[in-house]
Amino acid sequence: MTITATRKRIATALGATAAALMLTTTTASAAGTDKIITDEPGFFHYERSCKTDYAMTLTKKKAVAAKGNDGWCAGHVWLRMYGDSWGDWAHDSTSVTRTSPKGKFKKALIKGCEDCHAYTVYPK
Repeated sequence: MTITATRKRIATALGATAAALMLTTTTASAAGTDKIITDEPGFFHYERSCKTDYAMTLTKKKAVAAKGNDGWCAGHVWLRMYGDSWGDWAHDSTSVTRTSPKGKFKKALIKGCEDCHAYTVYPK
């Protein structure tokens, strides 16, 4: 066997291995995604892959984000508001409430852990 033929076989084997790895990685990450249950102005509800529910209600004056006691997620519920600018993240093991007496809330973010995906919610 020539050196060129050997190199082609190695490249083919590496390509097949890389393709198999990408397929298994894609399947594994797709199984770990969140399930959105309700996404409408003023209300957002989803379930994380750990079977824990998270929900948020939002008006221009008040936001409440909560974590269910179902499932096995150890993280907190996280909430961040946008009025005139983005506020800091607030989090708690069960719920977070923020108010805007002047009704300046334009949108908010909710997530189920510090490094989780954040969902944008708009007021009703």
